[in-house]
Amino acid sequence: MRIVTFNIHGWRTADDEPNWQQVAAVLRATGADVIGLNEVYHPLREAEGADSHSPTPLLERVADALGMYSIFGPCLRWPATDEMPEKSYGNALLSRWPIIASAAHHLTPVPEKEQRGLLEGRILLPDGRNFTVYVTHLDHTDEATRLIQLRALRSWTVRDRNRPHVLLGDFNAISPWDFAHRPDDLLHLVENHPPAGPLLEEGGMQVIPQLEKAGYVDAMRAVDQPGQGTFIRAAVPLRIDYIFLSQSLAPSLRSVQVWQEEPGQEASDHRPVIAEIGDWG
Repeated sequence: MRIVTFNIHGWRTADDEPNWQQVAAVLRATGADVIGLNEVYHPLREAEGADSHSPTPLLERVADALGMYSIFGPCLRWPATDEMPEKSYGNALLSRWPIIASAAHHLTPVPEKEQRGLLEGRILLPDGRNFTVYVTHLDHTDEATRLIQLRALRSWTVRDRNRPHVLLGDFNAISPWDFAHRPDDLLHLVENHPPAGPLLEEGGMQVIPQLEKAGYVDAMRAVDQPGQGTFIRAAVPLRIDYIFLSQSLAPSLRSVQVWQEEPGQEASDHRPVIAEIGDWG
């Protein structure tokens, strides 16, 4: 099973051009079986080209192009107008196999912060087993808010603690492990990437360690590849997009990589992360 997480930047490239066709092309190239998407507007229908007025939402067009099933989990409705929910904002899950159940959970609201969510999807695998995938996108401004959201997130995922599952998405959080051997890069990051500011303050960099303490296995750390970059605009290589495996699934991990596109031609301001999972008992 090939699992991908990808923040698609609201259906726009870093240069603010429509990107749904690029997103579909990148995901097709990865050979993904299961895909978690962040920063999805749905049922947004706008696109470039002669088919710009297609009645089919972009999420469904991407799913159709890949031959996949799809579900959407709204976090908030955007923009806040009477036309809601025409442009709901949230996470999405695509799967080569049927998605037999799903739920969109709202994480704890934090005053003056964007509402965030957790999308839960249960997939029916070809061998008849069920497999649960959680997709989330945490706050981009400070660690304290992310910790509040993390507590709410774990109240849902804990139900699957004894079953193989994955938790993936844009956590907007840094693993201390990534910077263990490059402290100067961390300092440079904090000085040039405002959301990282609280990281050197007391209590910084807690989200990822807390997930690991709860038993989740960071796929990239499991294959010992620190220093990968998933956020393209960062001043130094910065990994904020993760695939976490439950402990029972972790032994089946075969490989992890950050998907690379032609520099300057990327579909989003993030890079996809891909994990290859073998058979598990």
